[in-house]
Amino acid sequence: MTGKVAFVTGASSGLGARFAEVLAANGARVALAGRRRDALEARADLIRSRGGTVEVVDFDVRDHARIAPAMDAAEAGSQKMPSLEASS
Repeated sequence: MTGKVAFVTGASSGLGARFAEVLAANGARVALAGRRRDALEARADLIRSRGGTVEVVDFDVRDHARIAPAMDAAEAGSQKMPSLEASS
C-alpha cells in the first residue's frame, strides 16, 4: 500500500477505525473522515504513534454537499487524489 492514499469514512470507531489502522500499518497515507473530530484526532494520534501518516477530515456522509470539499481537503494534504476509499 506504500504510495497509496486511503480515504476512510466512519474512521472514528468500529470497522472504519480498524480499516484505517490496517491501511496505515501497510504503508498507505490515510485520510480519516467522520463527524466526531475528537475521536478522529485520537485515532490519528494512535496511527501516528505507530509510524503511520494520517490526516483528519471533517465529514458527514449524509451531507452530500460536503463530499467534494472533503475529498479536496484529503487531496490537498496528500498532493494527489485518494486511490482507495473505504467505508464502514
